[in-house]
Amino acid sequence: MKGIIGLIADSHSNNRNMLDAIKKLKVLGAETIIHLGDICDSLRPVEIEEAISILERYNVKSLMGNNELSLISGINGDHNDSQRLRAIKYIEALPYVITMGDIIFTHSAPFNWPAATKRPIEEYLPYIIKDNIPTFRILFRGHSHTPSILEINGDVSKGIKVRPGEEVILNPDKRYIVTVGAVEDGSCALFMLEQNRVRFIGLGEI
Repeated sequence: MKGIIGLIADSHSNNRNMLDAIKKLKVLGAETIIHLGDICDSLRPVEIEEAISILERYNVKSLMGNNELSLISGINGDHNDSQRLRAIKYIEALPYVITMGDIIFTHSAPFNWPAATKRPIEEYLPYIIKDNIPTFRILFRGHSHTPSILEINGDVSKGIKVRPGEEVILNPDKRYIVTVGAVEDGSCALFMLEQNRVRFIGLGEI
């Protein structure tokens, strides 16, 4: 895999911010864009059809978030409306994890079961850090709305503070968990694979 990957997460039905982030990431050179889940807000499902149309129009790869899971788990009644039925099928087909070589993309924790979309990453750190399960070099995630980096060196980890506009070069000899921040709060990120570099972006940046 080569190129620049745009990363967005937790738009929570703020489709305007999501669209702005997609356009900004494309202008900045993103060749692939991945939405790390919580596309919708399970309490405001009416906006999901518009969100799906935006994601499909810009060919954005998407993952299952806890709000999508809650939405399809709680749906009842008549599904004969064609748009709503299409939205349900779209959500049900979303993966929990996308793996590209030694890089993993997920919503919260990198496992293929529903609880991993909503439980905090801290619950899984003993497996990730000490047992190296699953194996990865970089894990990109959403769910936690504050952009951050956790650097893992053997069985020792440390947090790295980040701010919008900041770029961080990742050491190829270490492992990282990168939380990209929430689109609904105006945050997204770029990953430059060949430079092993992450740029945190605020939608208000010029």
